[in-house]
Amino acid sequence: MSADAEKPAPQAPAGLVYPCEFPLKAIVRPNAETEQRLVELARGQLAEGAMLEVSRRPSSGGKYLSLTLNFVAEDAAHLQRVIDVVCADPGVVLAL
Repeated sequence: MSADAEKPAPQAPAGLVYPCEFPLKAIVRPNAETEQRLVELARGQLAEGAMLEVSRRPSSGGKYLSLTLNFVAEDAAHLQRVIDVVCADPGVVLAL
């Protein structure tokens, strides 16, 4: 693919009908700055006033923190943008 070629549009996972609520789970090391940054990154991809619910759960040993960011994805491209911006953060160890 040449540098000038457009990326193909993201494909909707089977079973998703947009708009839909989507839970993006990010595993990070416990750090308030990382948590706040991920919330701000996700919120930056949402419309003003859009719902973003955040739940957190520490691992049994406390080494990791699971953040679940629930938001409404307007379409497949929107979902992919939110996933891309959150997963690109260096504080994310794993995202599901």
